[in-house]
Amino acid sequence: RVNGAAPGSILWPDEDSWRDEVARQRIINQTALKRIGEPDDIARAVQFLLADAPYITGQILRVDGAETA
Repeated sequence: RVNGAAPGSILWPDEDSWRDEVARQRIINQTALKRIGEPDDIARAVQFLLADAPYITGQILRVDGAETA
């Protein structure tokens, strides 16, 4: 079985350009869930693929809060 997880906006980079709250809010507003993801969101998705989805293979699971951009 081969699957993958494709994370969206999870953690902000440490670069100064990402400290702009307006830019961050713009990205958050482009997700259906209106929040940034957590590392645990990725971990739960991978755990699902490993433990609870034995018949799923060849898939990329988007874990991005339904990000539109």
